[in-house]
Amino acid sequence: MIILSLSLVYDQFLLPHHRRKLDRIDHVLVWTIKICLVILFFTLPDLYNVVVIAQEHSIPPQEFFFACSGGDVEKVKNALADHPDWVHARTENGETPLHLTGIYGHDQITKLLLEHGADPNARSTFEKGLRMHPLSWNVYGGHLENIRLLLEHGADVNLDFDSMVGAVPVTALDVLLQLQHAEKGDERFLQMETLLEKFGAKTMEEVKPEEKEGDEL
Repeated sequence: MIILSLSLVYDQFLLPHHRRKLDRIDHVLVWTIKICLVILFFTLPDLYNVVVIAQEHSIPPQEFFFACSGGDVEKVKNALADHPDWVHARTENGETPLHLTGIYGHDQITKLLLEHGADPNARSTFEKGLRMHPLSWNVYGGHLENIRLLLEHGADVNLDFDSMVGAVPVTALDVLLQLQHAEKGDERFLQMETLLEKFGAKTMEEVKPEEKEGDEL
């Protein structure tokens, strides 16, 4: 009898109240879903762009960098065909592919990278990278053809970097003269000097007065 009475009370008084509360909750939930759908509709293009940009500027695998330093022309060519932005990629140590071709002097890949828009004046961003650019790497390596390609594609022949000894600012010609002194009679370095001077190479001491005059103007 008591149970029956409680059931009647619930049906007549409590159940309608609960239903009204549930109706209000359902109403709020429906509108929340609608608002979320509207927001999603307007943000989908932005989300799509984010995904596309991420894909277009994907990080190359280590194999690509190994191909640049190791001279695998076909692998580099195919990679750039699919991912042209990789020409500006950097290793964990802050070097570009154009730096890496200066390790062993792979001029075919250097030419390929430059034709795809690689920056011949890009500096290493590694903390201990001595602010070196591709020209400096190739002067140290004695890679004459790479030097020629870089200069013909806009490398600044007098762009300074930090010397391996003392980390003082030097130019490519400074380093070359040091190498000539250490490797007397090496024909490569004589040819490199002729090439650098053809493009207006100067020592750091010769560059400094010009910079000072520019500051005064």
